[in-house]
Amino acid sequence: MRKILLGTTAVVGAALLGNVAQAQTAPTVRVGGYFEFAGGYVNDTADRNAVTVAAGTNPARTASRDKIDFKTDAEIVVIVAGKAANGLSYGAQVELQIDNFIPQAATTAGTGVDTDEAWGFISSPTLGTLQFGDQDSAASQMAVSLPGAVAQLGMSGQWDEFVALAADGNRYLVNDINDGSDATKIIYMSPQFFGFDFGVSFAPNGREGEEYRTVSSGLTAATQTLQRNPNDSIRNELSGAIRYRGSFGNIGVTAGLAAHRADAQANNSALQDVTEYQAGLNVTGFGLTVGGMYRWGKYGGTTRTPLAAGRDGSTTWGLGATYVTGAIAVGAFYAKAERDNGGANADRTQTVWGLGTSYTLAPGMDLFANYSNVVDKNIAGGIAGSNGPGGANRNIDVFVIGTRLTF
Repeated sequence: MRKILLGTTAVVGAALLGNVAQAQTAPTVRVGGYFEFAGGYVNDTADRNAVTVAAGTNPARTASRDKIDFKTDAEIVVIVAGKAANGLSYGAQVELQIDNFIPQAATTAGTGVDTDEAWGFISSPTLGTLQFGDQDSAASQMAVSLPGAVAQLGMSGQWDEFVALAADGNRYLVNDINDGSDATKIIYMSPQFFGFDFGVSFAPNGREGEEYRTVSSGLTAATQTLQRNPNDSIRNELSGAIRYRGSFGNIGVTAGLAAHRADAQANNSALQDVTEYQAGLNVTGFGLTVGGMYRWGKYGGTTRTPLAAGRDGSTTWGLGATYVTGAIAVGAFYAKAERDNGGANADRTQTVWGLGTSYTLAPGMDLFANYSNVVDKNIAGGIAGSNGPGGANRNIDVFVIGTRLTF
């Protein structure tokens, strides 16, 4: 989805903003969003003989999953923005998403509508931006990662939405810090000074939205679990980032360092507190962008998950390049993640590489095509030596072609 650039946000009151009179604008509402259609061809060793067909006219047997699937994805974004006479900007943004592959209940088709993000902001060009609500952390918003000029090409850009979960419950491990966590939080992002800016954010727990109880705990006093329960989720999430954006002649440079920490659940002394860091660099010139990222720390799964006591830290890294000429963009990337499986078990590794292209057919409309190759080894809980369903090893090839309309 197209990100709405809201400038920078303010932490202090209007009294600190000066008395210079400016044009005042009452809050206005506009609607944006995107619609996407994609078709995928999947060759996954975990799909082979993965389905049991009950006996009927023929005896019971196993069958492989189909290789072709289509999907749609869409968001409607409502943006409210106003401006005070003292220059203070303010507003809110609500993103309504159609969940295309995770049904909300066993009886739904995965087409329910809920909120992806919902947050407000107060902004001053001289003092910065304050965001509050269900929004990405400061680390996630500001981290520098692989070049992103090619529509829907990335470490976990499209391929993971066509494949089944691995034995440990994860489809992908290669991703950026926080992976866009929308836990309810407060975020401050500074103005830019000599090319540098920074941001910090805080979330008291890992939950989001209006509900103060966990969804699965029930509605009675005897069964409810409050989100404030220290046993419920990670707590006291702090994240931050510092970033540089500048140019030297015809060469643009973006560099950044992001960090995140959180307390593990209080009822499990066998868990380590979460810490993770990400460094990234992009260099752009003459239509070509090359860059990479390296993430390390005490985290499990994709991100934000406490590691079991005694396990070593995790790493994720990637390199990529894109080239843009006119309406055409092409790119490629290579990424790898490594997680400690504990004890004498070999580490889990996931290696992903891909290439793709996109073409701007008309303003707001892109056509895209990409290919990703995934090699998973030593998946926790998988069948040792097997690369079939539930196996500890897995090889995946995914071809995707589609179109995306941004409005």
